[in-house]
Amino acid sequence: MTAVLTRTGPSRQRAYREMALAALLWGTIGPAAAFVTDHTSLSPIQTSLWRLLVAVVPLSAIALVVGRAAARPTRGLVLGALAVGAVTGMSQLAYFAAVVESGIAIPTLIACGLGPILTAVGQTVLFGDRPDARTLIALAVALGGLVLLMLDSPHTVTALGIVLSVLSAVTYAAYALSVGPVSRGMSTLNLTAIASLGGALAILPFTFADGGPGVPGTVAGWAGILHLGVIVSCVAYGLYYSSARTLPSTHITILILLEPLVAALLAVVFFGEHLTAGTIAGGVLMLAAVAALRDHDG
Repeated sequence: MTAVLTRTGPSRQRAYREMALAALLWGTIGPAAAFVTDHTSLSPIQTSLWRLLVAVVPLSAIALVVGRAAARPTRGLVLGALAVGAVTGMSQLAYFAAVVESGIAIPTLIACGLGPILTAVGQTVLFGDRPDARTLIALAVALGGLVLLMLDSPHTVTALGIVLSVLSAVTYAAYALSVGPVSRGMSTLNLTAIASLGGALAILPFTFADGGPGVPGTVAGWAGILHLGVIVSCVAYGLYYSSARTLPSTHITILILLEPLVAALLAVVFFGEHLTAGTIAGGVLMLAAVAALRDHDG
């Protein structure tokens, strides 16, 4: 894990592979969270907190040992990393709350669909970096695939669910746009550790409002939490922050769309859900968009 988290300056193609792998790992969040729910009494908010706390411990230990020889980040960069983690945590909270309020399909479409669009707009307005035609086509294809992927899911929509989904999309775009500048100013290891702490601190007040952090309480529950903390948070976010040094924000948000595709396939394999024509067509479109980006040098 240390080797993954401490690499700097990845090539463009390696960055695409790292970001794709991060999205694949994030695709296990839903099944792992469902596993924790089945084997513990933790709420989604409590699970999110434990996931980040479990990530902070090994990351901080590794940072103390490995990072002694590295230059210490400035106070501004530390605050930036904490802000990235806090915004990421808020985006996840808003999404989980939207799912509870309105099911999976519509919140996923809004959060994962609107997020990349807002990121492309922000990248243009804030950084003067307008996505080229090939990137915009890949974005359109990927979003079309996402719609097909979610088409057969149950649709239960409330006004609060839509508001929470839009909030998740806005904060999703915010951390996608901010992580690049921060990641280029400090080591991936330090950024992952500090951002995980920032996310935990942001979620903490909501956890106490939800009755406190709770305890997983079972071996199976701890196994699920460890997967979410070590694999999904430490490794996946390390890969994400590493690739953010090189890839445009818009490319990253398109690659992240692999996450719902993996989640849908895992639901078919492990939870007995049916493989529909929409799932197949959507998956093909999303993979085509990712392949187009991977071969894109712009």
